[in-house]
Amino acid sequence: MGFILKIVIFAVAAYGIWTTANRWFNILGGNRRTPAPPPPQNPPQSANRPQGPRENPVPRPRIVEDTHPCPGCGTYIAVGQAKCGRPECPQT
Repeated sequence: MGFILKIVIFAVAAYGIWTTANRWFNILGGNRRTPAPPPPQNPPQSANRPQGPRENPVPRPRIVEDTHPCPGCGTYIAVGQAKCGRPECPQT
């Protein structure tokens, strides 16, 4: 039993040393055993794709609204609203 345990411990230690050495060699100088991957090739451009920037004929709706603090509780509400609508607000 003791001999098999020594073999297993040696195998685990050898594997750890091997993987650590491989990682260090890859970090320091790259893996010299494998060739570098080929550079990526540009896909061919289709004739149906427009070449210039696309113009959107429909204007986008306004998303951001101006806000001001509620005079009663201080939370920010949209300018078009009269009250904030919070239940704990003294103005509701």
